[in-house]
Amino acid sequence: MSPRRAGGIAAFALLVSPALSARGVAPVERSYANLDAFRVTRVALDLDADFVAQQLRGTAVLTVRRRDPSASHLVLDTRGLRILEVAELTRATYGAPETLAPFWVSRPFRLGVPDPTNGTALIIDVPRRDATQESFRIEYETSPHGPGLNWTTARAGGHGARVFYALSQPYGARGWIPLQDSPRARVRVVLHLRTPSDMVALLSDAGDPGAKSPFAPTSKRTAEHALRTRRALAPSQLDLVVGDLKFAPIDARAGVYAAGWTAHGPARALRDYPAVRAAGDRLLGVSDGARRDFVMMPAAFPFRAVATPGLSLLSPTLFERTRDPVPLAARLPFADAEDALEPATRADAWIGWAFAAYAQSRVAAELAGAPNAAALDTLAYVEQRAALANSPPLERLCAGRAAGPGGCAGAGRLAQAKGRLFFATLAASVGRARFDEFARRWFAAAAGRPVDTAGFEHFLANRLIDPNRPSVRRADLDEWLHDPGVPSAVALPDAAPLRAVDAVRSAWLAGRVRTAALGARHWSEPQWRYFLEGLSAQVGAARLAQLDAAYRPMHVLPPHAQSAWLRLAIENRYPRGTAAAAAYLEAGGRLDLLAPIYAALAASPADAALARRVYSHARAGYDPLAAARIGAIVGRDPAERTK
Repeated sequence: MSPRRAGGIAAFALLVSPALSARGVAPVERSYANLDAFRVTRVALDLDADFVAQQLRGTAVLTVRRRDPSASHLVLDTRGLRILEVAELTRATYGAPETLAPFWVSRPFRLGVPDPTNGTALIIDVPRRDATQESFRIEYETSPHGPGLNWTTARAGGHGARVFYALSQPYGARGWIPLQDSPRARVRVVLHLRTPSDMVALLSDAGDPGAKSPFAPTSKRTAEHALRTRRALAPSQLDLVVGDLKFAPIDARAGVYAAGWTAHGPARALRDYPAVRAAGDRLLGVSDGARRDFVMMPAAFPFRAVATPGLSLLSPTLFERTRDPVPLAARLPFADAEDALEPATRADAWIGWAFAAYAQSRVAAELAGAPNAAALDTLAYVEQRAALANSPPLERLCAGRAAGPGGCAGAGRLAQAKGRLFFATLAASVGRARFDEFARRWFAAAAGRPVDTAGFEHFLANRLIDPNRPSVRRADLDEWLHDPGVPSAVALPDAAPLRAVDAVRSAWLAGRVRTAALGARHWSEPQWRYFLEGLSAQVGAARLAQLDAAYRPMHVLPPHAQSAWLRLAIENRYPRGTAAAAAYLEAGGRLDLLAPIYAALAASPADAALARRVYSHARAGYDPLAAARIGAIVGRDPAERTK
């Protein structure tokens, strides 16, 4: 273990219950599992989805490979689970005169000390034995409001659909499955799920082998669902979506599900996905011919996009009309690149994020032109500039508390922005053709095995650094991988469409251009967002009133640009913006759009009470993760603190 990581893991060991510490069980990457003694290889789930009680309940049968014959307990990860019974499949009974047929025998179990982030260790007492494989059955039920779980029972997507989802990105799988929640414990999953009738169930990497047509939904509309993953996955890759979802095909290998009357509109928005897939495959050579389906999630979905093998979950805000010249499918990180790079540890997840973002940029340039792709890259840099300046090294970006809530999912935009800059700088230094060749060789070498930062760094140093052509030095790699912030020698995107916005904004602020003459009626969303990001809290309410009268931003801009406008209005004490913020905050659930507005309100003594009041009304409709994050921003009413 590198010295950089030892301190963090040692500190985390303090969170483990005394019982575990006494037995020598140390958590691995925030996992309580004793992976050196046991390894879970398969999970068979038999669950009921109860939309009234908002619970999953049933059993998980774990197939476990024993690695230590002397081990006397199996330790699993849970969070918010109520464990009802634990049993082991056995043939042996003390004193029995003959070998018996296999049967289930109850096993003693106990729970460790709960931790808000890491959950609770489930400790199962087992006999010491030489068996190589064992099976355990755990009867349990989930918490109605566990992190990563969300039940939408009314007006999902605005059409009254019922939708449940379980997000397993770092530390989330333990919220709906008792298992070893670590990338080292990859598992195959078989799911038998009972739901209300006429519902669809979707599981990462699980298609429907019995589909009659490639254009048919990959999951049948029924009350009984049988799904299984094609391969062993890391627990963080296991996402589940269940609900009243409609389906529309994109092509033979892709389709869209949506909560609402129809999915044909979202399918049209993603019609360029086959071209994106082909361009990404040409760039990186990652295609295995697998199917990918997209889900337009309910309004409460807290993230812009979450991609797991075969399944991409998208915020409904992405389907708003944006007048963006880059098609939606080319604005999403290239998920197949992330899927192909299985991280050895959670800290290594940045590699997949970086390649997914870099490939997205290259594909966008191929489909929509280099200037339009550069505009998106520039906007991503501008919006993340402050975070990038204080960012952890790439090797630590997805590790520990640096990643924020949700692990690397919480640091996703930052990991994408920094990773894209890293690879763009390498490509500019050695030449795009040479970097592309390196990338294809890396993906070919990484296929089928977990990747880590040390291995990637070694591959980079040996395949990209040429002593005879020192365009990239080993010190440059060290600076990106091991030092915080962004190196001074960085290839920043240069977008002509946004340079024009810079000129117009400067002239407007200097009084040389009238508000009505900005020409903003025909701007794309990236141009509007870039224009607003360049305005400060000192631009003044009068200027914003002019913009509001001329362009009506809350009526014509899509949600992301509206968020930037509202934040600016609050910071500049523009009353109409502050009034509009309440309706905006109550209508959505995407965390990266809501958090800046709440932060702006909370920073103002005059608006802090409004932030708390809006949050108290809206939090029931937020995802639990978003509700917790926003609750930390707004805090409690000062009067409550004295009680």
